[in-house]
Amino acid sequence: SETKIFNKDLKLTLVQDALAQLMKTQYPLEELMKSPLPEGVDPQQLEVYLSDQDFQTILEMKRDEYASLPSWKQTDLKKSKGLFC
Repeated sequence: SETKIFNKDLKLTLVQDALAQLMKTQYPLEELMKSPLPEGVDPQQLEVYLSDQDFQTILEMKRDEYASLPSWKQTDLKKSKGLFC
């Protein structure tokens, strides 16, 4: 049974790695501020591509705090930080 657990964990890791490569989800801030944007990046939601550390540094709050803001406030904050195209 140990082998089955190992194989299941290994398979899960490989799937996660493959998905991460197919859908690159994080970019350095410099790449998100350049034009043209990396392929597949939604210019209306640049904040979702930031690492947690960059997100907190730039927007001065954690993702869950940001998510609890009304959408107009999120937009105003992104505009004030240059994260809105």
